[in-house]
Amino acid sequence: MKAFKISLLAALISSPLAAETIDKTWELGVFGDYIKSSASKETKTDWAQMEAGKSIGIDLQKIINDYWDVRIELAKTRYDVGNGSDKDYGSRAGIDAVYKLEDSDLYLFAGVKRFNNVKSYNAVNIGAGYNFQVSDRLSFYTEAAIYKDVDYGFIDQSVKLGLKYAFGDVEQAPVIMKPKAVVQTVAAETVAKVSDSDNDGVADSIDRCANTPATVKVDSKGCTLYSEHAVEIKLNIAFANNSSIIQPALVDDIRRLADFMKEYTLTSVEIEGHSSAPGDDNYNLMLSQKRADAVKSILINKFNIEAGRLTSKGYGESQLLSTDNTRAANQLNRRVVAKIATSAKKIVTK
Repeated sequence: MKAFKISLLAALISSPLAAETIDKTWELGVFGDYIKSSASKETKTDWAQMEAGKSIGIDLQKIINDYWDVRIELAKTRYDVGNGSDKDYGSRAGIDAVYKLEDSDLYLFAGVKRFNNVKSYNAVNIGAGYNFQVSDRLSFYTEAAIYKDVDYGFIDQSVKLGLKYAFGDVEQAPVIMKPKAVVQTVAAETVAKVSDSDNDGVADSIDRCANTPATVKVDSKGCTLYSEHAVEIKLNIAFANNSSIIQPALVDDIRRLADFMKEYTLTSVEIEGHSSAPGDDNYNLMLSQKRADAVKSILINKFNIEAGRLTSKGYGESQLLSTDNTRAANQLNRRVVAKIATSAKKIVTK
């Protein structure tokens, strides 16, 4: 088997099937928060001299796309009233629109809330938060928010800490390249037959490969004729925004690459990591390296490919497939790609 030079290609993905899609993905969270009431409430008896409150609650968040989510929340709050001499219990319910910043775990949100405590009132709110990703489904989050009471004019502030779990399926269309065979047919030399025991068309006196099967073609020395045929495999793994986590549905694509390397043992490969354009250049370079290293780690630890046959390199945003400043272009550019091409021998049959 003659090995050709193996290279990585950043293949242009023109089909929408290569883009990442999110199908009915949700996040369920539990949280605790601390609400600091407006200083004006602390002195007003009709507000029971309300001070700070502590809440526990749940929220349910619908992931719309890489940038927008919608969530609803319910919370139960215990307030200090009467200058701290007593307690009062209330509730809060509302809805927020959440905007996730490009290539960052930061997000912004705005919404409306209904408060029921000493008094009932409506409020609008704005805030910012940060996700601390633990795994592809589990994360901690923290937020700071300001509530503007639209009925009485007070402004409250809050900080929140929570834990959320993502459920639903992330679908991905794998990129599969079928090996292409090119058969080079070589005609067998015709030699005058004197005695041909294996009926391969080559006289026994010059036949160096006796008893070749009758179904195969042979060369002028009576040996089985082989053709060289090209085989190759390509890998293209897409990644979520600001993530180096490989979705479970894409592990089979990496397994096919590993199977190919096990069948063609003289091959090796460089794994190329890439990022989209938004964000800091150095951060994007680091993120692309982490993506390439993640694929390399699975090949070594899960599929037992020798580390010496693998290299990984991050290219950051230096090899963009699309320079458009759009979400679709960013999805296209967040990827790991690899290609192996070699040749193999195949028996030529009659």
